[in-house]
Amino acid sequence: MKILLVQPTTPPADWVGFSRAALPEPLAMESIGALAAPNHDVRLIDMRFGDSLDEALETFAPDLIAVTCLTTEVYNAQDILRTAKDRRPDAFTIVGGLHASLLPADFQQPYVDAIVIGEGERTFEELLAALDRTGGWPDDDMLAGIDGLMWKRSDGAWTASRERALMPSLDDLPMPARHLAAHHADDYFFLFDRPHASIATSRGCPFRCNFCSVWKFYHKRCRYMSAERVVDELATVKPTAVSFVDDNFLSHVPRAWKILELIRERGIKKTYGMQARTDTISKHPDLIAAWKEAGLETILIGFEAATQEQLDAVAKGATVEQNERAMDILNDLRIHMWGAFIVDPQFTRENFQTLKRYREEKGVIYPQFTVLTPLPGTDLYEQRKDELVTHDYRLFDALHAVLPTRLPREEFYKQFASLYRPDNLDLAYEWISSGRITMERARKAHAILAELGDYRNFLKGEQAVGLSTATS
Repeated sequence: MKILLVQPTTPPADWVGFSRAALPEPLAMESIGALAAPNHDVRLIDMRFGDSLDEALETFAPDLIAVTCLTTEVYNAQDILRTAKDRRPDAFTIVGGLHASLLPADFQQPYVDAIVIGEGERTFEELLAALDRTGGWPDDDMLAGIDGLMWKRSDGAWTASRERALMPSLDDLPMPARHLAAHHADDYFFLFDRPHASIATSRGCPFRCNFCSVWKFYHKRCRYMSAERVVDELATVKPTAVSFVDDNFLSHVPRAWKILELIRERGIKKTYGMQARTDTISKHPDLIAAWKEAGLETILIGFEAATQEQLDAVAKGATVEQNERAMDILNDLRIHMWGAFIVDPQFTRENFQTLKRYREEKGVIYPQFTVLTPLPGTDLYEQRKDELVTHDYRLFDALHAVLPTRLPREEFYKQFASLYRPDNLDLAYEWISSGRITMERARKAHAILAELGDYRNFLKGEQAVGLSTATS
C-alpha cells in the first residue's frame, strides 16, 4: 500500500509568527511513518517548505493520505484532505493530532474518511492492518474494533469506537522514521541551530495550567521513556544540535540524571535545548549545572507573568520566587533563557510597562510574549468561549487577541509589539562582549525581534480575516 504523510503549512507566509524562530522536524509524522515504513511504500511531504501536494498525488498515487494538525493549521489540513479526496476518490483519508482529537467535528466532512482520537500510533497501525486484510475498504464492524477511531459509516453518518487506552510503555514506540524527511534535514531549525533534531521522551504533564490542553489530551497522566531508550534514540540523530521537546523534560529528576550519566558513558557530544519549569530548576541547580557541562545551551521556560496574581490566574502552579531563582541560576550558568510571558488582553499600558521592565531587569535576552489564547480543549476555552471576538483558527496563534482587549486593539498591538523592542540595549552589548552570544546570533535575534516589534504585522492578520480594529 502507498501511504502519503502530510505536514501542513503554517498560516500565511506573510503573517508574523514564531516560525521565524523555530521550524522543527515533523516528529508526529515521522513517528507514524515508523510504523508504516517496514511493510508499505511511504512518502512524507512537508508543505512548510513548499513540497507539492499535487505532484505527490499525481506521481506517487497514494492509497492512504494521513494529515496531522494543530489549531492554526486546521484550514490547511482541510484543504489537503479535500484536494486528496478530489484527486484520489478511492484513497482513504485520515487526520489526527491534538486539534482533531479535541475538536473532531471540524473534520467530520465528506472528504474525510476517519479521524484518530488520542494517541495515534497503535490506532494507525491497526487501521493499516485492517486495510491490508481487506485489500480495500474495511467494513463498519472491522473499524468498530479499532479503539480511538471516529469514522464515516457506510450510511454516511459519523460514529466512534471505544476510547484508546494510553500506551503502557513509551519504550515500545519505534524510533521515528527520520529518513522520510531527510530531504529537508538541513532546513529544520530551532533559534540559531540548523540543522536541528527533535526528540520527544515523555508524554503528558502533571500540572494543570488552564491555557494548555496537553494534560487533558493525555488523560491527566505523565509517562516517560526510560533513560536507556532516550539515549539510544539520541545516538541515532545526525545533527549535533538537539532539542528535547517534552513539555517538561526535567520533571522526572532521577531520570534526567540517568540520561546524563548514559550520555557521558557513551561519549555523545551534542548541544541541547529543552523545556523545563522554574520549580524544577530552582530546586535542582546541581542538575542544571551538570547538564550545562554536557552541552545544554538553551532552555525554553514559561515564566508567564511578573506577578503572583497573574501566575495564579492561569493556574501555573509556580511562584514568582521560583521564577526569579531559576533566572538567577540560568544567568549564573550562562545558559540562554528563551523566556515565555503571557499577555492578558485586559492589560493596561501600565501592565505592559511593568512586564517590559521585568523582562529587561531579569536579563531575559530571548523573550517570547504570547497573547492569552483560549485554545480548543483547554479549561480556558470552556470558561471564555462565549467572549471570543473571532473563531478564525488562523488567529489562534498566541500572537493575536481573540478575546476583547481593554485598550483599543491597535493600541493593544502597539504596546504588545513594544515588548519585543528593548529600551535597554546595554544588556545585549554586555552579552556580546562577554561572549555569551555571538554577533551572528545577535543579528539573527535582532531580525526576529524587529519583525515582532512592528505592530502592523499583527494588524495584518486581523485585517486578512475581516476583524475590525475597533472590536473590543
